[in-house]
Amino acid sequence: MRITNALLYNTSLRNYRTSSEKLYTINEQIASKLKIQNSYENTSVYIDAMRLNNEIDTLQQSSDSSSKAKTFADNTDSTLTSFSSSLDQFKAKLVQASSTSNSSTSLQALANDLQGIKDHLVNLANTSINGQFLFSGTALSQKPIASDGTYKGNSDNLTALIGSGVELPYNITGQSLFLGKDTDYNRTVSTNISMYNQSKLNPAVMTTDGQNAASTKVYLKDTDTIRDLVGDTNSAATDDPKAVFYLSGKKSDGKTFSNTIEINTSSKVSDLLQSIGNAYGNTATNKVVDVSMNARGQIEVKDLKSGSQLLDMNIFGAIDRNALPGETGNAKQILNVDNLLTKPNVDIIAFSKSNYETTASSPDLTMRSSAVTLGTYAIDFPMQNVTNSNMTSTTLLSGILPSDVDHIDFGATSFSTTGKTVQDLMTAIETEYGLGAGDVTLSTATSGRMLINDPTNTFSASLQPKNAVNALAHGDPIPDAMNSARRGFEKDGNTLSSNISQVVKSTSDYATASTKLVDVAGVDSLNGKQMVLNYTDKNGINRTGTLNLDIADTTFSVDLDGDGTTTDVNETFSIYNGSGDPLNLKTTADTMTYQQLNDLISMATSGNLPKQGVSTVAQTAINNAIIAGTPPINAVNLATETATAKAGVSTETASYIQKAIDAGIIRDNPTSTPAEVAKATTDYNNAIGNANLAEYNYALSTAKNSVEVNLDYQGKMTIKDKSASESKINFTMYDKSATDFTGIGSSALTFMANNAVTISNPSIDMFKQLDEMITAVRSGTFRMDSTSDDPRNIGIQNSLTQLDHIADHVTKAQTKIGALTNALSDANTRSTMLSVNVKAVQTDVIGVDTAAAYLEFQSITTAYQAMLSTISKVNSMSLLDYM
Repeated sequence: MRITNALLYNTSLRNYRTSSEKLYTINEQIASKLKIQNSYENTSVYIDAMRLNNEIDTLQQSSDSSSKAKTFADNTDSTLTSFSSSLDQFKAKLVQASSTSNSSTSLQALANDLQGIKDHLVNLANTSINGQFLFSGTALSQKPIASDGTYKGNSDNLTALIGSGVELPYNITGQSLFLGKDTDYNRTVSTNISMYNQSKLNPAVMTTDGQNAASTKVYLKDTDTIRDLVGDTNSAATDDPKAVFYLSGKKSDGKTFSNTIEINTSSKVSDLLQSIGNAYGNTATNKVVDVSMNARGQIEVKDLKSGSQLLDMNIFGAIDRNALPGETGNAKQILNVDNLLTKPNVDIIAFSKSNYETTASSPDLTMRSSAVTLGTYAIDFPMQNVTNSNMTSTTLLSGILPSDVDHIDFGATSFSTTGKTVQDLMTAIETEYGLGAGDVTLSTATSGRMLINDPTNTFSASLQPKNAVNALAHGDPIPDAMNSARRGFEKDGNTLSSNISQVVKSTSDYATASTKLVDVAGVDSLNGKQMVLNYTDKNGINRTGTLNLDIADTTFSVDLDGDGTTTDVNETFSIYNGSGDPLNLKTTADTMTYQQLNDLISMATSGNLPKQGVSTVAQTAINNAIIAGTPPINAVNLATETATAKAGVSTETASYIQKAIDAGIIRDNPTSTPAEVAKATTDYNNAIGNANLAEYNYALSTAKNSVEVNLDYQGKMTIKDKSASESKINFTMYDKSATDFTGIGSSALTFMANNAVTISNPSIDMFKQLDEMITAVRSGTFRMDSTSDDPRNIGIQNSLTQLDHIADHVTKAQTKIGALTNALSDANTRSTMLSVNVKAVQTDVIGVDTAAAYLEFQSITTAYQAMLSTISKVNSMSLLDYM
């Protein structure tokens, strides 16, 4: 090959450039300690480097995140430590208050100390660090506990990134801390009336050798007899009729029941307790509840299924004093227990008491002999006003009897109740029956019962409340003991609230607005069930309505014109489902939600019910617009009927009514073609459906402007009248089957009840429970006492048990945050170690071995110098060098 100058030049230039580039690259590697500077230099190395860089950044972020989260968790742990310490102080004060030797002054002082500790607990609950509240969930800027003790945060957890796609919670939410549920606790309910052994309370009447024996108050024991429980009118224990006990409630599985227990008076109280257990599902081999009588003569039922909060109970007894031995007589009225009020000689044995408003429905007030005092007659039951305040001699009869009563008939007297007091009635009774002045009195010992003294033991009378047309009217309120479910919501200013939590059967969690009624109901299906709504709306108008739960169309009926029927236009309407489909608006019994029920109550109590009969009045307008056989329109009738159809409805509803009329005229016109009829029929149905929906929504939106109905955090219903500070609204809602004890019917849903008091529950409501404990100390309620101002306060003794639960709940929360703190610490350590390891791998992938690089640099430099020398020598050669 001939070597030319051009070839030599190009070769030399290429070698020069290559060597220079190598030297530059090695020099850059030595200077930067990296194998490459740009992605194009080595794609494989670049990709690995970027991946490792991302991993290092993620690990650094995880380290920073877990470090900050650990600081938050440490602060939470420290606060919970202070919380536990304060609860210990609260318990010490509560134990001190449990001593019956404390004076009223001492109890007030202790209550003040407890209030101070509780206020400190609220401050701890509202702890904020660096402007972030510890117990508000993710609502870090929201103070968790309001001044009234309600929780304002949310139930969401804060999470820290501790790895690629891995997050760890690091907070304790106020929802779980202050309102949480412990699945290892059991629900226990108890009656609140202390039962006494009647034989020892009335020995002169009930025992053969007790004429001179002193009456003593001894609490009933399960070893005592049923006769000791129900009492007797004589000393003979062999001529007693059977006692009947009416038991209703909800079982551990959420199913409701109502049945009767017949038992001989010679049987033991323990036999009654066993029968109660059997009603809840106990068998010889399997117990689902534990039924006992406590030291105060109160019946307690404990659900043996941990974590369930469905159990409920109501019980009362009845005994017909004139029934034959071993017979129930008139004491058994299973079709309607209200009939017990009309049966002479039937005594009611009460186990539970409340201060809740009740329903007036006793049809007469029978005067008869007192069970244990011969020669003394009394109205069957204590007469009370609707708020259960005992009557006095100055109480107006209008405050006791329903509004439809204007006179009372007894003997030959028709006594006008207008403006009259109880004393006026007692005087009239004395006059009618020839009794002496003062022979008719009120007994404070029997909660305001009217007593008549008749030494001859021959008196008997029935006081019959009647209305203006002399028809038998409802009498005094149903006795507390008999009336479990027909109770009025508690009112505080402009807010009404129920006392029964709506609990989902399958989960034992509290219901929300989206929960279906059937998921809470004590039956498998609500089809055919009826809920009665007795209410006074915000305008002060009394109404009675019925929610008819049906498998095809759930409706609400209310007598608006007072004619005793609900067949008129606008008195019955469907409950719409919110689907927006004008042809599929109706709600079925088992798809109705609490939101729909809340909406119905809002419309009813605000006086804004939907206008009904849209299709009827529209069709009337159409009929009057069509003259048979001819197309002309009767303009006068059309205008009149159209105006009637649109009267009192919203603008949107009116527009749909007009569309219905327009389509209906075409549909019904004999000259219309089949195609026109088909299209007009569809248009008509859609227009009617949309008109009904628009009117329903209009009524609902208008109602919500004045009355708001919701379920609170415990699934209890609240009604707020936004139009007044002191609302006129009164509200009672109950299952129509509430009085049925046949074993077939039972209350599927209960919202307000004089039920057994909950003394233990898996769920806690911390600050509300602490307030009730303070109230118990301030009022000196050592144990649950039906005679106190608040008969449903559980008392100091039961409060100690609840406080132990709260303390244990806080300990569990502290244990949880401790575990999370350890996990975060481990995550931080792991991230740091992994970061070091990844950096080592990254160094292997992209880092340069400096020693090797220097050796290579020296080698390339030597070669480069040799190349330059060679090129120089070659370039300096002449032709003479080849000759």
